[in-house]
Amino acid sequence: MKGKTAATEGTFNVTVTGQHNVVFIGDADKMELYRETSGLWHLAATQRLSDVPSDFLGIDILLPSDLPTDGSKHTYSFAEGATRLHFSTYENQGNPTYAATAGKIEVSFDGTNLKASFGASAEFGSQKIELVDGTAELRGLSTGLTAQYPATGELKAVFQGGPLPDPKFVATEFRIDSSDFGGHRPDHRMFIGDHYDDDLSRTRNILSIVINKDTKGLTHVLAGNNNVRVQFMRLDTYGGVTAHAGTLKLNEEVTDDHGSGEFSCSFRKNDGPEFTVEGTFRLTRVRH
Repeated sequence: MKGKTAATEGTFNVTVTGQHNVVFIGDADKMELYRETSGLWHLAATQRLSDVPSDFLGIDILLPSDLPTDGSKHTYSFAEGATRLHFSTYENQGNPTYAATAGKIEVSFDGTNLKASFGASAEFGSQKIELVDGTAELRGLSTGLTAQYPATGELKAVFQGGPLPDPKFVATEFRIDSSDFGGHRPDHRMFIGDHYDDDLSRTRNILSIVINKDTKGLTHVLAGNNNVRVQFMRLDTYGGVTAHAGTLKLNEEVTDDHGSGEFSCSFRKNDGPEFTVEGTFRLTRVRH
């Protein structure tokens, strides 16, 4: 089922300085608190800037899957990768998304009510912002933001460098996600493959090809591109990273039912060493 059930209420505020200078105050009807099937928690909000639907600010914070739900306080660092912050400015026909490179968030969550305070430094290419005095108080979980479809097919890649112990990534589980944010955020499709290390810990690795639904064309340069992204996540201490360079070539226009293509891209987490990934994907939705 698609469509959002508006079940999250509360407040989400932060002061932004640097490339953008604004006091972000999340709209009361655009709060989100939900959990991905991967286990990651999202707390997010948007702020309308005008009557133009695409003219708004957005913030999305991702917390680790092991976030306690007993109400105790925990502090997470944005520099470590498992906890992430994205601040987006959808205005003047552009949509730069700043990713946190430093800072922290203190959060308590009892399964229904979440309180957080945070601050971060974030970058989009050479542009930089600071987020200070951030607070969030959210109540209730949002549902229906993303339709998640099981899929069949293949997603294979070869890593040169990087965190994988084996350079060959061969996914064994597949999914197509299709978002529906009710017009206040760009909707996207994600073509996702999971690969598990062949060891006792069964560490999960995820490659995702993310394509905004209004994106046209078959060949996409990934550098500075918020409409098309290739993302890698390793569910241990490494966390996640988005390709900062490379190319994605699609075989056809993607839909909720299928997507295929090839990618060659480069990743670097913070100031760590660069690694490259070359791969192909072909996913088809399973209909019951």
